[in-house]
Amino acid sequence: MNNLTVVYQKGGMLEFERTGIYPEYLLFKLPCTRHSWRIRIKEKPQEGVLKSKGMIVYHYSLDGDLCKFRKVNKDGSLSNWIEPDWIEPECMMFEMYD
Repeated sequence: MNNLTVVYQKGGMLEFERTGIYPEYLLFKLPCTRHSWRIRIKEKPQEGVLKSKGMIVYHYSLDGDLCKFRKVNKDGSLSNWIEPDWIEPECMMFEMYD
């Protein structure tokens, strides 16, 4: 079982005052290893990778408010987006900031 959690963050007055845009981020957390990744959302849909020690460990895809991810195999290849290889988080939290 995979316990990678995903938090969708939006907001931030400091950046809004400078740019007029509320920034959006995806925060991925892997509690068992205390790894976390904060990725800025630049466009939707958006795809990217999560690295640890220079190695890609996850590939993610964000489409609207739906985020899914897949593990990278030991040989460096990616699993398919077809079930059961891709994973949707059990819950995705949304956070808004001032």
